[in-house]
Amino acid sequence: MEKEESKKSRYVFTDHIECRNDKCETNKMIKSTILVVIGSIIYSFGVVWILQLGGFFSGGVTGASQLIVGLIEKFGGSTAIRGYIGFFVGIINIPLLLIGWRGVSKHFAILTVVSIAIQSILMSLISNLSVSPFIYLLSDGGEFGGGLIDVLNGDFNIIHNAETFKLELEFSQNMQPGTRLLLAIIGGLITGYGAAICLKGGGSTGGMDIISNYLVMKKRIPFTKYQFMFDFSIIVASSLISVENVLHTIIRLIVYMKILQSVYQTYQTTRIEVITDKAEELKKVLLEHFNHSMTIYDAIGGYTNAARKVIEIYASNFETSEYLAIIHSIDPKAFIITTKVKMISGNYVQRSVI
Repeated sequence: MEKEESKKSRYVFTDHIECRNDKCETNKMIKSTILVVIGSIIYSFGVVWILQLGGFFSGGVTGASQLIVGLIEKFGGSTAIRGYIGFFVGIINIPLLLIGWRGVSKHFAILTVVSIAIQSILMSLISNLSVSPFIYLLSDGGEFGGGLIDVLNGDFNIIHNAETFKLELEFSQNMQPGTRLLLAIIGGLITGYGAAICLKGGGSTGGMDIISNYLVMKKRIPFTKYQFMFDFSIIVASSLISVENVLHTIIRLIVYMKILQSVYQTYQTTRIEVITDKAEELKKVLLEHFNHSMTIYDAIGGYTNAARKVIEIYASNFETSEYLAIIHSIDPKAFIITTKVKMISGNYVQRSVI
């Protein structure tokens, strides 16, 4: 059910208006870049202000970087090593980017570089210039932890200095189990949402996201399968630093994966069924515009007995809106059904979102 990509000039239909490919691709790249930047910023703040405060480990390369920093600190290193998480994130991601460039797409690799650069710089800046605001918002079993009114009326200072760093350190050491659990949930939610936005934009936060996208594109293996396996190994390794944090990190991982699955559905397959009397016209345009072919068969209306054609297409989620726009522009009266597909195998060509 697949064909080779057409070498003819391609068009993109947006809101029933046909526009030139180069202009629309530029707009898509700008939109994707904005999403990746926003997602990377959210992810970076989540890692430093929440996961690092709670002593949890993130997933993939970020988690591996946290593990390296934690082990150095555990075996006599200075607490200043915490400011080098971003550095390790950048270094470990270099070989993985080559896989993304060759195995997914050059746009994916470029956007991933943008995300990694933002993470490396931002995580280092956040770690060295600020302390987590959550030390004032959540209870450590002592004097901290109040409502926003109490916090804003008090001494709310997140600028990194000797005094605030000491407060953050004491907060971490005296943290109650309930507070740690809350941080695990919030941290998983925020970092999962940030990572999902990056993936939705056509890039990634780096690390295992690169490998996972490669497996989805080439092997159609479920996105979270190997991601979970690798992250779980990071959790097991984190027991070298703190066994207590393992349970909370598992909770963080489950929340992270749930958010990722619910927000990021770009490469899931959708079945599009179209009942139309303009099958030949639709067939010609859709074959010129997309990599996917289709199945066409006859149908008879149960009430009118009128002859119709049914077009059956299998496409990635991010292509569905374009399919619907083109179909509606050619046959506004077409009856369309879309359903999610759990698994697909065979000769199915899947292109990257950008």
